[in-house]
Amino acid sequence: MQLTILGDPAPQGSKRVFNGRVVEAAGQKLKVWRKAIATACQDIVTEEHSLLLGPVRGEGVFYLPRPASVSIKKRPYPIVPPDLDKLLRGLLDGIGQSEVIWGDDSQVIEIEAAKLYADDHAPGAVVSIYAL
Repeated sequence: MQLTILGDPAPQGSKRVFNGRVVEAAGQKLKVWRKAIATACQDIVTEEHSLLLGPVRGEGVFYLPRPASVSIKKRPYPIVPPDLDKLLRGLLDGIGQSEVIWGDDSQVIEIEAAKLYADDHAPGAVVSIYAL
């Protein structure tokens, strides 16, 4: 199955301990991104679809908005934050929280990912999911 998620991809940081409680570092940008992920997941689910319970392979490309101050010639690739691993963390957890694709992101045993500037594409992500 393939997801097309429109919006500004947001990284998910690490959890922190604050006053003895575990707190997830999640800003408003991540909340908006998670909502876009949930909407994309709901949009592709059909009556024939059943929750994936076994191993899963994923492929994803994140399309990040290019800052106005950064030309294609100056920096063709987004070699600055957000980090690809943190973008993946936000994406995989968001798909899991949608509760319609898979049970938990621990089922992902293989993944191929990239981050690019959204020069010729709308900001967001394109994700392919394969049951193994």
